[in-house]
Amino acid sequence: MVYQINTRVWVRQFGTDATLQDVPEAYWEGLAAAGIKLVWLMGVWQTADAAVPRYALVSDLVADYSHALPDWTPADVIGSPYAIDRYVLAPSLGEPAELQAVRAQLHRLGMKLILDFVPNHFHAESSWLTERPEVFLEVQPDWKEVDGTTFYEPPQWPGRVFAHGKDPYYAAWQDTVQVNYQRKLAHLFMQAQLLEVAHHCDGVRCDMAMLPLNEVFRRTWGFVLPTRDTDTPEFWPGAIQAVKTQYPDFVFVAEVYWDMEWTLQQQGFDYTYDKRLLDRIKAADADAIRQHLNADADFQLRSLRFLENHDEERIQGCLSHSQAAAAAVINYTIPGLLFFYDGQWEGRRTKLPVQLGREPAEMSCSCAISGTTSPQGVSCACTWYFYQQLLLLIQEPVQQGGHWAQVSAHGLLSWRWYTAEGSERLVVVNYRPVPTRAPWPGRSGRWHERFSGQYWDIVEPDRSLHWYPYQYLIADLKGDIHNS
Repeated sequence: MVYQINTRVWVRQFGTDATLQDVPEAYWEGLAAAGIKLVWLMGVWQTADAAVPRYALVSDLVADYSHALPDWTPADVIGSPYAIDRYVLAPSLGEPAELQAVRAQLHRLGMKLILDFVPNHFHAESSWLTERPEVFLEVQPDWKEVDGTTFYEPPQWPGRVFAHGKDPYYAAWQDTVQVNYQRKLAHLFMQAQLLEVAHHCDGVRCDMAMLPLNEVFRRTWGFVLPTRDTDTPEFWPGAIQAVKTQYPDFVFVAEVYWDMEWTLQQQGFDYTYDKRLLDRIKAADADAIRQHLNADADFQLRSLRFLENHDEERIQGCLSHSQAAAAAVINYTIPGLLFFYDGQWEGRRTKLPVQLGREPAEMSCSCAISGTTSPQGVSCACTWYFYQQLLLLIQEPVQQGGHWAQVSAHGLLSWRWYTAEGSERLVVVNYRPVPTRAPWPGRSGRWHERFSGQYWDIVEPDRSLHWYPYQYLIADLKGDIHNS
């Protein structure tokens, strides 16, 4: 399991001027106890702080700030962590040795450190533009007159025009400058950047990892490229091999869309985002989910399953409480890399723009469960309690070391985990907004339903049962029924 932290915002809970050294050991111990193996500290790299007012205080972003944090002030705006100046620790997070100290703490607890690598671009005013302008996509000056949104004059190079970073489907990111992947020297430069990052961590989450692919880069920028260098190799296979030659156990995670997940797995990524599953979960399309989970077993094991992250709406903010719980049971009881975002367990509902350095204080809901323990600042006590139960179940040997298979379930979503030693777990979800009648998907026997703690004797598995909207269960087989 992997846990994402929006580092520049999260660290403030340990003090207004806290740095990484102020995070108590108990915090990391809590993640280890929850079963987390990979900790992704998002946004630790140095950005161009002096340029924040020019790029982050613009009208469309300001509207997002007001929606997420109504009392925001310009002091709360710290710029995007994906507009990187250099791959060195941001001074606000402490000295470089503090990052290594965190990594050492994680290792002692059996966890690894994941950091960001942004292959497509740097900050629009990155100091690299002065030192290595040939790495970036420079165009004829008249392109700025044609499209001043995509092309710009960096302050370092008056009279010269470069492209902002972008993908082929959306407007350019104004606070970035595009790396020119048509040029082999840019490949070498970015490989050196990746090796520098790899020195500080155990894996990388690669932002928009499909953008450097030759096919995608030419689709995005072919209209301004002077020639098409068909001899340019793909970037990722060589770069990944270079890192794994030095660090064989290094982990590569790709943020990827547009059905290019398999392509990037073939080019060396260990895990790829499974955004299509999330979309189908949000749409409550049970049939599409079932078909999606029929994919090749190796592909599934290398898929990153998530319900929310810094780019997505909080799941508690876009689904009902009952549907969000059922979605979590689906997402976290299937094979793959299981991904959680800081605040998800606590039931936070507000998606925070990445340019903000402060998050809102959310009101606690009225569904607090008597007798349960939840951390200070929890937004939904029953969500917290639900995740504590689910995390314990995920860690049990039947899921961690067992085999997985879907089960035919008459419109329900259902699968089983089982081991050679005879352990068996059944997961069932009615992922529809209406009740339905369907037989028990498993075999007869005594079953222990883990959320309720009840024991059920299933004598006639073919008998029709009533399933409520978004009802879910995780049941372990305890043996045959005797004297029933």
